[in-house]
Amino acid sequence: MSDPADEIRAFVRRFASPPRDEIDDFIARGRRALLAKGEALTELGSTTHRLAFLHAGIVRYHVIVPDSGEDVTKDFSFAPSFAVSFGSAVRQQPARVAVTAVEDCAVTVWSADALIQLLDTGGAEWQRFGRRVAEELYVRKEDRELAFLTDDANARYEAMLTQFAPVAARIPQHLVASYLGITPESLSRLKRRRGS
Repeated sequence: MSDPADEIRAFVRRFASPPRDEIDDFIARGRRALLAKGEALTELGSTTHRLAFLHAGIVRYHVIVPDSGEDVTKDFSFAPSFAVSFGSAVRQQPARVAVTAVEDCAVTVWSADALIQLLDTGGAEWQRFGRRVAEELYVRKEDRELAFLTDDANARYEAMLTQFAPVAARIPQHLVASYLGITPESLSRLKRRRGS
C-alpha cells in the first residue's frame, strides 16, 4: 500500500490544486482507522457525521425502506475515494443514508464539519475541489437514475460490471441484487443467461 497521505493528496489533485501545506494540514486533522466488515461509518439516524478517505476497501450507501423494512443499497464507494452520508452532513440532519463497510477498510477519518469548513473558508482551489467532486457525484447519480428509468436489469448489471471493474467480484451478490433493484434469485437467473 502506498503512503496514505500521498493517496489523499493525489485524490484532491485530481480535482483541484490547493497548496500542499493546506492539503497536509487537512490530512493531519484526520485519524487513521480500520473499519471492519459490516461496521458503520455512519448509522441511520446518526447526528455524528464522519468523512472517511478509503485507502483500501469498499463501503455501501444504504437505506431501510419504511413500509417493508427492506435494506436497499443505493451506491458504493471504493478505495481510493472519500465516503460520507453527504446530504445529511451538509444539512446537519440525522443521517438518512447509512454508510457501512462491505469488507474491511483502511480509512482516514475526519468530522464531516472539517471538510465543510475547509470548502467554505479554504479559498478558490478548495471551492473548485468541492464543486468538481459534487459535479462528478451528480453525473453519477443522474446516470443511475436514468438507468432505472430506461434500462432493464441486464443492462444495469452490465453497466455495473463495467463501472465497478475490477472490484465488482468482491461485492456480495445480495448487495449487487439490491443495488440493481432486483432479487438475488433474479440476479442468479440473469447471470446464468449470460453465462457468468
